[in-house]
Amino acid sequence: MAHSTCSCGQCFQGWLSPRMRERLEYSVELRYGLAKSLLDTQDGLPTDVSRALPIDYAEIDIAFYYLPHELRTKITSSPNTDMSRGDAIYRGYIAVFEFIRDLVVSYDENGKPQGFPTVSDVDKRLSELHEAPKLKPEGAADGQGETLLDAKAREHLATYLNNGGTAEFALDCILDRAREELSPLGKLYDAEKQYIDAVLDGTDGEAHAVCPNDLDFALVRVKLGLPIETRGVDVPEYGETWKDPVSDEE
Repeated sequence: MAHSTCSCGQCFQGWLSPRMRERLEYSVELRYGLAKSLLDTQDGLPTDVSRALPIDYAEIDIAFYYLPHELRTKITSSPNTDMSRGDAIYRGYIAVFEFIRDLVVSYDENGKPQGFPTVSDVDKRLSELHEAPKLKPEGAADGQGETLLDAKAREHLATYLNNGGTAEFALDCILDRAREELSPLGKLYDAEKQYIDAVLDGTDGEAHAVCPNDLDFALVRVKLGLPIETRGVDVPEYGETWKDPVSDEE
């Protein structure tokens, strides 16, 4: 049995600290929330305008850059791209984030958060969606952690999976963005992001003891079944090649 590096006595199975879990949970919310707002904006546009925009909007989302090149080329706007399929692939990818967000909300019999969904666990549950649209994580109480995707979302999810999509890409994005944006190890961690530490220190919730596992993202990658290196190597540097949404004035 591997030696545990936990010093707080609260790590799930000796490796997932409460502080790390808070970061991952918040990363899921941020990623899904941004994508949902982009899609809501797109869906609110007149049909003659939105017909030309869905794939361009996908490229605004930083999660897009955690997909492998072959999937991105199916989404990216070009004369050879099937825009309808590309839009469905992107929406299916975002449905995975929604699915993970719902799976995260599960607690043990004492009301404490359980672990974090692994690649194999999410992939298994995604494959079951075709037969059982409403799933509940094992051990969750009634009403907790239920995942309910509507028929259209399941259709998009099927397109994503049929084109080579997996849970790995979404989980990689969640973990890497948690490191880059929500931890002092990241390039984008600044005064605007440090409020996450205020939450972890108990300023805006229950305080969590400091632990060596709080920032051990490499360990979490292994435990979740992710490769050591992130796929997010092509993420644009903020302010350089980033695409901005179309404004109301354009």
